[in-house]
Amino acid sequence: MEAPAHDARIRESQCFQGYLSFRSMTDDPNFEVTGSDSDHPIVVLTGFMGSGKTSAGAALAELLGCEFVDLDHEIETREGVPIRALFAQKGEPEFRAIEHAALRDCLASCDRPTVIALGGGAIVQANNASLLRESHAITVFLETPIEEMLQRCGVEDEGGAENPRPLAADVGSFRALYQERLPHYRAAHITINTAGKTVTEVARAVADGLDLKTAEPPL
Repeated sequence: MEAPAHDARIRESQCFQGYLSFRSMTDDPNFEVTGSDSDHPIVVLTGFMGSGKTSAGAALAELLGCEFVDLDHEIETREGVPIRALFAQKGEPEFRAIEHAALRDCLASCDRPTVIALGGGAIVQANNASLLRESHAITVFLETPIEEMLQRCGVEDEGGAENPRPLAADVGSFRALYQERLPHYRAAHITINTAGKTVTEVARAVADGLDLKTAEPPL
């Protein structure tokens, strides 16, 4: 039997009570709990390619009983082509404009608690960082050992034409790009070290780090 809508709203409110407490205690003046934005809190996962943002984000949303959005998937759905093809066809500047528009629309349409997984380069763009601040989103950096990310992404010493990572086609460029982006990732509100953790464990670590109540009891 389907739960009544008001029961669903109660569960949403309960699972994000800790989130609101976190926001009210932060030193960042941009995170005052004011107005209707506090009714629909947003948790944003960021990190480098291969850090597990999509998998962990989906698991976190399920754990909390809220919505999940994968920004790269949203872009591919809107544009009708894979991210790599967008880069090839339009170049990075135009892709970033498309990405910004998708993030803006996603944040504007959040009408309930939501977990969003960003693309690896989204948080680096100043206009995206501003959007997240204005939306009072809490950002979480998934810090993953670089060797593990290399393995997950299938990056080789010499890049191939079929590599789906247009900005990091070989090991050298992968490592260099990670170091370039790392300061932006470290600016997140909290960092979760994913080393040795399963997807479920990463999701629980994020929930615990933000003191979020889960929709399911811990194992």
